[in-house]
Amino acid sequence: MLKSALLLGAGIAIGAGAIQGLHAATGPAVYTVYEANVTDEAAYTKALPDIQKMIKENGGGYVAGGFNKTKLVSGLPVGNRYVIVRWDNEADFTKFMDGGAKAWIQKNAPDARQIIVEGAEAK
Repeated sequence: MLKSALLLGAGIAIGAGAIQGLHAATGPAVYTVYEANVTDEAAYTKALPDIQKMIKENGGGYVAGGFNKTKLVSGLPVGNRYVIVRWDNEADFTKFMDGGAKAWIQKNAPDARQIIVEGAEAK
């Protein structure tokens, strides 16, 4: 029994160390916040499957957003398309942008803005 408990404890410690090592190698999770004021919603919607495929293929996951999903609480007005995407690390986001997302945004929403922020660890 004691031997099993020691092995389990060692396994947990080794697993935690491996996760920390992987985290250090790839970097922390990041979130991107994308905002656009789309004037031709039908054309933009038609183009969405392309960018959604790129997001998925590069490890991104939608967290929140869409068309007309925001409510202004304070400050300047926001665009009508607001999306938050989680990425495992900044390298995945960079791969996404370099793999066609920059061109897609330039074509479909040239006035869009996007920010990236490092995720906070849950306490």
